[in-house]
Amino acid sequence: MKPRLSLKKRIALTYILLTVAVAGAFSLVSYVAVKVIEEQVIDARLARIADRLIDVHELGYMPDAPPDVRFLIDAGIPAELRQLPAGFHELKLGERWVHALLRDHGTSRYAVVQEVGELEHTELVIILALALGFAVSVLLAAVLGVLSARRVIAPVAALAEAVERNAGPAELPSLSAHDEIGSLARAFAKRTDKLQQFLQRERLFTGDVSHELRTPLTIMLGAAEVLAAQLSDHPVQYATAERIRRVAAETAQRVSALLLLSRTPESLDSPRIVLNTIIESEMERCRPLLYGKPVQCRLDWTEQVSADVRPELAGIMIGNLLRNACQHTDQGMILVQLTAGRLVVEDTGTGIPQVVRERLFERFVHGDDWSAHEGTGLGLSIVKRVVDHIGWDVRLEIPEAGGTRFVLTFPQSSSSNPLNAS
Repeated sequence: MKPRLSLKKRIALTYILLTVAVAGAFSLVSYVAVKVIEEQVIDARLARIADRLIDVHELGYMPDAPPDVRFLIDAGIPAELRQLPAGFHELKLGERWVHALLRDHGTSRYAVVQEVGELEHTELVIILALALGFAVSVLLAAVLGVLSARRVIAPVAALAEAVERNAGPAELPSLSAHDEIGSLARAFAKRTDKLQQFLQRERLFTGDVSHELRTPLTIMLGAAEVLAAQLSDHPVQYATAERIRRVAAETAQRVSALLLLSRTPESLDSPRIVLNTIIESEMERCRPLLYGKPVQCRLDWTEQVSADVRPELAGIMIGNLLRNACQHTDQGMILVQLTAGRLVVEDTGTGIPQVVRERLFERFVHGDDWSAHEGTGLGLSIVKRVVDHIGWDVRLEIPEAGGTRFVLTFPQSSSSNPLNAS
């Protein structure tokens, strides 16, 4: 798309174009008026002179013409004039421009010729004056256009600068102006005030959620650990207590990850972590989703891969991709491949309907086939949010054999240790 001119340039250009149109029209009308008046004056004079000279000649006398006029009869008329019809003419005789009036009277032809060299010079001076006036008008229009544009745009530029530096509502300029700029400034101030109130409510809500959720989760986690220790001699009850502990720990981690998403990326610290451990932990958490299904879940990797990311964010991102694969795969395999800068989660499940693919990472998106599976439609949208938040990338690929393949790419860490595949 071709970039548009700035508002300042458009205002200046409007001044220039308007001046060009007005000055051009004035110059054109002036030139035409000069030409018409010139011809009318000369033609009227030649007609009067011709009437008088022809009348005198008809009386048998040789009339005296004015000094700047030649009176020619029959053979004395130059060949260039003899071939022209009767009437007024402007032409070049030799090296000079002349106005001529030809008349046929009886058997004679008369010509009254006036040189217009001085008039042509005067006409040239007028044309040059009009051209100079036109050029000066355009130049003045350009100067006035630039000055006016600066004056008009100055309040807008000041308002834009204040908005860019996040000035408070009361600090915005032109708030008291009774014009369009003042209305715009007051609208910005009102919107800024609403946004600040909204952000304050969000900060308070985040803090309240952090306290109100983490506290009971911590109590649940501690109670589950105590219960598991007391039931160590009872395998069935111990497994239940351990499951409660694991779910409480997972929930606490998810809450921490979601709270991290409410913070700006610049405020997050990014410790270097080993993704292999995160993936294995998330795979273990997802295994209950595969109970009773003929599905094999396998991780392929040849080295320890590190990345600079908060473990909570990496866990919720990888965990949602794995849960999505487990929920939509009824038989076959879920293959996780980890290499430097790249994580692939591929399954042989039902695949993703065509109508869903373009909106796959939006909230609450379900396809007809997916609606039958457990889920809220938030998992992949959370993955997309985390990816955008930390500067990674995720994309969907459709394998030829069917199923789905999610490819997660991330900045490579300088530390990696070659190991055997697991």
